[in-house]
Formats: sequence, C-alpha cells, structure tokens
Amino acid sequence: MKKILLIFALMFTFSFSVHAEGFMSAFEEIPLQDGFEEDEVLSFDTEEFRIIEQYITSTVVEKAEFLKFYKETLKSLGWELKKEKDDTYSFKREDEGLTLKIESEDPLVVLFTLKPYGK
Repeated sequence: MKKILLIFALMFTFSFSVHAEGFMSAFEEIPLQDGFEEDEVLSFDTEEFRIIEQYITSTVVEKAEFLKFYKETLKSLGWELKKEKDDTYSFKREDEGLTLKIESEDPLVVLFTLKPYGK
C-alpha cells in the first residue's frame, strides 16, 4: 500500500512539475511543453527499430526555457544527455537515441528525431 501511495504521489508531482498539456503525437512518452504546437511528423517502424521525426513550433517559449524543460523532463524519463553541440542535444535511453535540434529561435522551431542509438 505504501508503494502505491508513493507512486501516486510521484505521478501527481510529476504531472504538475513538467508544465505540459499532453504528449507529442509521434512520441507518446514525451510531453509537449505548454506553448508549443506540433508540426510535421515522419514515422517508420519495423519489428527491429523505429525512426521518428517531428517538428514542434512556438512563438511564446524562449530557447532557455525549452532547454530547461526538456533536459529535466527527459532525464526523469530515463534519457541520458550524451552530447551538446551548437543547437543540437543528443540523448540515449537503452538502444535508442533522441536528438533535439533547434532550427530557429524566432519562432522557436525544434526537430525531434528518434532512431537506433549510434546510427
């Protein structure tokens, strides 16, 4: 019973700390930060791996706020930040890699790419 209460408390805390209205349509486990809209999606799935690309855009969220949100959120979801270079941020979880590439700052346009890690 204590474990159930602890899990519920953590879920309750997480839901209010991430400031997200929902999840990205292409990435069911990654929240969509408030102030962003989803754009183009490309998805390719096989039994062995998946490749997904999705753009999100915001005219109200600043780059620093975006980075803080996703670095904290992805870490809490088990993603490890492996590399930061220019405006590209690469994460790893198990055998998958997730890259966030900031393509423009006004408006803020970010490309999320998921593919097998190291490919």
